Formats: sequence, structure tokens, C-alpha cells
Amino acid sequence: MANFQTHFNVASFTSAIGATTMFYSGLVDKTETILLFSAGVIGGILPDIDSDNSTPARMMKLVLSNLFSFFVLFHFINIYPLTYLIPIWIVSYLFSILFFYSFNKITSHRGMFHSIPAGLIFWFSFSLLFYYLFEYDYLISWYFGMFIFFGYLTHLVLDEIYSVDIKGVRLKKSFGTALKFYSKDTKSSLLFYILVATLFYFMPYKLQFINSWNNFDIITTYNKLIRNFKQW
Repeated sequence: MANFQTHFNVASFTSAIGATTMFYSGLVDKTETILLFSAGVIGGILPDIDSDNSTPARMMKLVLSNLFSFFVLFHFINIYPLTYLIPIWIVSYLFSILFFYSFNKITSHRGMFHSIPAGLIFWFSFSLLFYYLFEYDYLISWYFGMFIFFGYLTHLVLDEIYSVDIKGVRLKKSFGTALKFYSKDTKSSLLFYILVATLFYFMPYKLQFINSWNNFDIITTYNKLIRNFKQW
């Protein structure tokens, strides 16, 4: 299994490429590019959220808790005075801490949260959160969740790569426990797929999101990247 530093570095690298490609394709602006990059990095370390004892996992939960409370605070910043904003921040932060505490009690590391369906759940959950709670544009909400999934997938692929002992030309016991579609626990697997279907049902403007990719021209985007690289 890859360590935290490896996951973070690879997620940062791939997310930077992905977000920059989105920018040069004309799908997002500069501010949104930074947002998508951040989503990819978060997604790249998110699968280890079910780890109870590791220091990186605890740090990640603290970071996510602070990010969540910040977004909640930012959403209400022009609506309520400061005397109301402080309690809102405290309640949202405590809510996220309680959520992660409960999450640790009902999950086990390398279970279904190291799977493709889990990545889809986080994709749709983050998109819905950004669209309905933080009132972002539907496309940016879709893209943000998509980059969460992109980073998530990067993490799973890395774990599988590290499950192969190249020197000994053999597969480790951990092989197949990350990049999977279901676990041995049938009920848990079924629950995840029900969650995926339910969350997808509530996703906004599905057809519009699909049609937005009509503007994506990989050849033109590639040429723009090459020209800017040569100028640099």
C-alpha cells in the first residue's frame, strides 16, 4: 500500500494536469481551476478516511472538518451578522467531528470505502453539497465531484500498484482489496450501490452535464498546452 506522502504527491500531480486541461479546454476559469485541483488532492487521500489510527488520516479529518465549517460560514457570511456566524461555525465544525467519529465506529479499513462505488458516492455527495447547500453552479458542482472521484481513483490504482511485488514477481495479500466493485460483505456492497443510485437520482441537470463535454476538444486543448509550454 502506498503511503500518505505518495498518495498526496501523485494526486497533486495528476489533479494539476487534469485541472489545467479543463482550463485550456474552456470549461472552467482560473478560480474554478484551483477549486478542481483542490478537489482532486482531497479525493486522492479520501479513501484512507476509514483508517482509525494513522496520523495522516486524523490530519485529513481535521482538514476536512475545517473546510466544511469554512464553506458553511462563507455561505452565510452576507446573510447573518458576526454574532450569528460564530455559533454557526462552531456547530458546523462540531457536526463534522461527530460525523467522522461515528464514521470510524461503523467502518473498517480497506472495506467498501476502498472501491469504485465508494468513489461514486463521494462524487455525487460532494456535487450535491456544493449545488444545494453552497449554491454553486451546477456544472462546477458536477466538476468538483468528478475531480473528487478522479483523485479517489488515483488512490485506488496506486494501492493496487503497490500490491505487486516487482522484485519477487508476485502479488501481495493486499492485491485486489482497493480497486474493486464489491466486497465479501454482500449487504455492505448492496447498500453502497443503493446509495450510488439514490444520490445519482438527485443529481441536477444530468443531460446538461453530459452535453457540456461537447465543448471539449482534446486536440485543440493539447495544442494550447504545448504552445504555452514553449512560451514558458
